[in-house]
Formats: sequence, C-alpha cells, structure tokens
Amino acid sequence: MENKDLKDIFLCNETAEVQPQTKKKKNKVLIAIIVVACVLVLAISFALGFVLGNNTGFNKDLPLMIEAYNYIKQYYYKDITWNKFQEIAAAAFAGSLDQYSGMISADSGNSQTGTFGLYISSTLYNQHELTFIIPDTPNYNARAIAKYEIEDGEVKSATPLTVDDEVVQFREGDRIYGLMVTVTNDEGSKRIPIVFESADSSYMTGILNEVNSEAEFIIKKYDGNGGYLDGYYGINLKRTFGDAVNKKAFYYSYTDDIGIIKLLEFSTEANVDFEDCVQQFVQAGKKKLILDLRNNGGGDATSLAFISQYLLHNPNDTALPVIKLVSNSGGGKMVENIQYSSKIGGNEESYYLGNKIDGFEVVVLCNGGTASASEALIGALQYYNDTQIVGTKTYGKGVAQRVFTLSNGSLLYVTNGTYYVPTANENGELVWEKCIQTVGFTPSEENKIEDKISGYDTDKCVARAVELFK
Repeated sequence: MENKDLKDIFLCNETAEVQPQTKKKKNKVLIAIIVVACVLVLAISFALGFVLGNNTGFNKDLPLMIEAYNYIKQYYYKDITWNKFQEIAAAAFAGSLDQYSGMISADSGNSQTGTFGLYISSTLYNQHELTFIIPDTPNYNARAIAKYEIEDGEVKSATPLTVDDEVVQFREGDRIYGLMVTVTNDEGSKRIPIVFESADSSYMTGILNEVNSEAEFIIKKYDGNGGYLDGYYGINLKRTFGDAVNKKAFYYSYTDDIGIIKLLEFSTEANVDFEDCVQQFVQAGKKKLILDLRNNGGGDATSLAFISQYLLHNPNDTALPVIKLVSNSGGGKMVENIQYSSKIGGNEESYYLGNKIDGFEVVVLCNGGTASASEALIGALQYYNDTQIVGTKTYGKGVAQRVFTLSNGSLLYVTNGTYYVPTANENGELVWEKCIQTVGFTPSEENKIEDKISGYDTDKCVARAVELFK
C-alpha cells in the first residue's frame, strides 16, 4: 500500500487540496466542539451529583466528614489515608445504628485447628462461665488435679489431688478464673496464674489460641445452688480435634422414655446433626423430648424451617407458617414474607415426630442466651403444640439483618426488618401480631428456674421438664 502523510488521511475529498489557513480554521472549530462537549459533560455530571446529593443527604453530611478528615489528617499522630478514613467511618456509622448492625472483615486471616471443646459465656463484668462441654471429647469427664488458694493473683497454697481425694469435674456453671503457667527467672521456676477474671473475652480467647496442646485451667467450682465452692481448682484440658468439636447438636438418653437434644445454633451443619439426633431418639424408642435451646443465639431461617418440621404438631402433613418477616426491600418499601416449615423434597411425608411416635411431647429449656431463631421456634411450638418452656426469660431479638459485601471486601450487616411469631386471636385464627423484640418469652412462674446449667444429671431445668411430662 502506498504510504500517505497526515494531510492525505484527513482529506475530505481525495482530489481536493486544503489550504493551510482553511486547515487551521477547521482545527479550531474541532477543538471548540470538544471543549463545549467536555463542559456539557461536566455540567451534567455536576447536576446529577447535586440531585443525588439532595436525595441522599450527602450534600450536607459529606462536608462534615471531609472537615473531620482534614483535622485528623493534620493532627492525628499517625498518617491516615482518605480510603482508610472512609473504612473506619463506614464501620462506625454502621455500628451506631443498633447492636445488631455493623461491618466486619470478610476474612480476618485467623484460623483455629483445634479447640478445648468448651463453650464459654462472658458476663458484663467479664466473668467467664462454662455453658457447654462437648461430649465424647477427652475434656468431658476431666477432673481436678490440684486445689489452690489464690489472693490478688498470687498462689498462696497448692494441694495436689489424688484419685482418693474429692472428685471435682469440670461442668457447666463453673467459672474460668485463668490458666496456671510455669515462669522461670533468676530465682528459679514457679507456678503462677494468668488471670482471666475481669479481663475481656478477646484477651482470654487470644491466650487460649496460643495454647498448643494442653493447659491447666483454674476454675471456681459451681456448687449447683447458686454459689461456688471455696478455693480454686486446677484441671488439665487438652486441645481436641475431630468431628465431635464441629457438631452443632448432641443427643443424650435421659430415661427410658425421655431423650434430650442440645441444639447450639441454626445452620446447614446444625440440620445434619439435629437429624442425626432425631434418628437416635426414634431408634431408642423415646416419646418425650427435652429440647435444650439455652445459649442458642439463633441463625439461619431456612434451618429454622428444616428443624421445625420435626417438632410442630402437623397431623395434616402440610407446610406450616412459622414466622413472618416484615422487611425493607429497598428505598423504604416494606414487604412481608412468611417462612414455612420444610417439606423434604417438596412432596414427601412430613417428618413430624408425632406422626411416628404415639404420645410425642416436647418441652424447651431456655435462658437469656436463647435468641432470634431459637425464640421463633419457641413461638411456633407454643402456637402449634402448646409447648411449655422452662428456665429464664429469653433474650428478645425480633429483628433480622441483611448482609452486603462492600467494595473493600468487608461484610456490612444492616438490620432491615422485624419478625413476628404466630398467635391466635379470640376466634382461634392465626394472626401475626406478636413481635418479640426486647420482649422475649418468659416461662410461667412455676417453670422459672434461675439456676445455672450444671450437667443434666443435676440440672433443675431438666428435672422440672420431667415433671411437666408427667
């Protein structure tokens, strides 16, 4: 192909020749058109931003954030970028909405390959109480090896315990005081406690995650009557690996007629473990079920639907309405959705235990840690089964969250609706008028048990549940 210069390429007519002055004039016109187009684009963008700003309120709020950022940028003792400032501000803003909303990292980078098989609840005063020990793990029947007298974080005396001495086992209700460690210095080696009492749970968890295989826990032993035994007890606990530590539901055979299922959460994993527990319950020929939902903070609504089908009175083999969620679908548009109990495979027979077991009954154990999906299940059980609950008042969480993935990979939790449990009106018809937010469920006076969990063999809540079956 014959080479052409720039003049030939931009010719409008191959036979016409453009004079230099005409060419310059056309270039100026072209530049002017480009400038005008850019100005129009900027003007439209500004107008659009102004309109959006007026609609969202950011035209007023953002300058305040920028003003704060400028001061922080100038006077904060560390350098901080605008992007980092936005992340901090967004997290603080989301967290200020309510106690359930917030922003977390999608992947903190932390991983745990083992556990002691313990579930621990920390009180307002950072007293760390044992709420559950996973059965079938080495620590389930762990017993004290020493008794200590401790004052102001120092060991005043230590008495080794042998098999002939008192048997003190680690059980629910015990309070974790700290860990016993060996410290070596110029004066030699000595045993001292790392005290967890009055320290926040993140500090305690951080220390426990540093333990490789075994540690001597120092506990205050719960006496089963609202108090604690004198002195402190040392118990060796081992990190536990395997499937047992990942289970979300556990089955216990209590009497010839009664079984107990401890459900820790509502999740896909919990569904599998709960179904396994139900199979054990049925195969053992039990008729009465104690469902322990104490310290179960809830979880997934679909898991609630799955578990409900086993428990809700359902002689007609239908999908039963369990909860109603009223939520903001976007822009303030409120929509209603009803969650029904599952029907495995869509058309299969209901898994309701009452259709398989003559005289099937269920009693629920609850406390202040029973929340969200656990409370929704209680509401459905009370409506369909007239189920009684034993223990203390539940948490009272009647709101739901949506989760959004932000551009920086963080997860944003936003409370966007309230849920209602079924109740009957004066005509006996189902109505959705009861929202349990801040209200919860309170056991009847004769079913209130303030005592801590202390192992099912001495658990006063379990004893009361047995009386209700009778």
